[in-house]
Formats: sequence, C-alpha cells, structure tokens
Amino acid sequence: MADFENPYARSDPFVQAHFDCLECGGKLWEYAIQRQMVCENCRMLFASQEVFDEQVNK
Repeated sequence: MADFENPYARSDPFVQAHFDCLECGGKLWEYAIQRQMVCENCRMLFASQEVFDEQVNK
C-alpha cells in the first residue's frame, strides 16, 4: 500500500470569513471542507451558500 501524508491533518481547517452572522452579527468562521460557517459568538451554523446568498440580497 502506498504511503502518503495528508496536508490537512496538520493545519487548522477553520478560516475567518469576511461575513457577519445572520443571527447576531458576530464574525463567521468557515469550515471550507464541509461548506459551512459557524459564528464565533452565538455558535450558529450556516451553509456557506446561505450566507453568500444573503450577502447578494443586501
């Protein structure tokens, strides 16, 4: 069996998104692998597409 190193195992999968929470206005962090965002204040979870759509409609 071939050995390989997973580059994602060493790095933090969360990155700060440039969007505000749809519920409380806090900053969102994106978990890009699962296409989801979580608020650092209220911990609400949103689909990334839902946040993108809301920003477009503003």
